[in-house]
This record gives sequence, C-alpha cells and structure tokens, in this order.
Amino acid sequence: MRKKLQGAPAIVIAVTALFVAIGGGYAIGAGFIGTGDLKNQAVTNKKIKKKTIKANRVAPNTLTGDQINEASLSGAGTGLSVAQSTAATVPASTTSARTVLTLSVPTPGSYLFISKAVLAKGGLQTQVNCVLAAGADSDRSLEAVNAANNTTIVNTVPHTFNSAGSVTLACDNPDTVPLFVTDKRISAIPVGALQSTSLP
Repeated sequence: MRKKLQGAPAIVIAVTALFVAIGGGYAIGAGFIGTGDLKNQAVTNKKIKKKTIKANRVAPNTLTGDQINEASLSGAGTGLSVAQSTAATVPASTTSARTVLTLSVPTPGSYLFISKAVLAKGGLQTQVNCVLAAGADSDRSLEAVNAANNTTIVNTVPHTFNSAGSVTLACDNPDTVPLFVTDKRISAIPVGALQSTSLP
C-alpha cells in the first residue's frame, strides 16, 4: 500500500516558483530596471555590443583628440605643400597681380596657409605687391625691390574650404624690367576649426 506524500502541495508550489524565478524572473524584472538600479561604471566595454553606439547618442563637441585617431579621418592631420625653386617671370608693367604658384586643396577643411618667395629684379627700386589668396581671404605683402635690394616675402592667410579648391600666390610688377620670383613655397596646415577676427 503506497503512502501519501506529506506536504506535497507545498513542495510543488516551491519548485514551480523556483523554475519561474529562474526562467522568467529576468524578463519580469527587466521592465523595472532603471538607471538608478545600476552602479556607477557597472556597464563595461565587454557588455556593449560592437557597432551599436551611433552618432546621435554622443553629445556634440564632446569627443576630443584623445578619443579620435586623427589619421583615420579623411584629410585630417594631413598638411599640404608645394614648392618651386625655378623662377617665375612677371613681365614689366604688370599692374595686376599675376599667379606665380598654386597649391591645390583636394580635401575640404580649415587650414592656415603660409607662402614664401624671393623677389629679384634689376632697374630702379619699385614697390612689388604680392598676394596669397584662398577663396575670399587674402594677405598682401608690399616690398621695395631693385638690383641691390632683393627680398624675401612671407604671407599667411586662414581659410575654410567647403569643397576642393586652390590657393594662389600672385605678384605684380610696375617696373619697366621683368621681376623674377624664385624659391616659392605654399604650405597648408590643417586645423580643427577657425575663428578669425578682423580689427578696425
């Protein structure tokens, strides 16, 4: 004759509750977990699924150079330069500046452009005007040049290109003899952003 198990209903209830807790407790509790339930720094890198954090989850202007590999950005951190040692000739009586060197800028961005050139000519001393131009921004140098007073000019201009463009160095020559512009160079230093102020 079989004996009835004493307290069987209690055991069944306890075991059932255990399985519910193990199998479905997380799903039930998940709807009630808030940010206040997580300890600081509780979510580690291993717990975040790869390629799931999108740009709209990052506050603007909060990532700095320490978090960004600048070499991985298109054009960022890449300087540009063009140089020519041979002379460019600006004919006599050239009243409008004539281009003597051009730097192509294939990547949009903000840059500080620096140019350098040596001016040489014979004849009497005259004022030579040279302009470094990037878009609507430019910088002008005015130098007195003659056979005994050749000179080196340096120009700087900041500019932001929204698309590919170019920067030019151009010089005039109001004298009656040719002007020779040698040892020319234009360099571009990329910067994260530009804030330019023109004072009266």
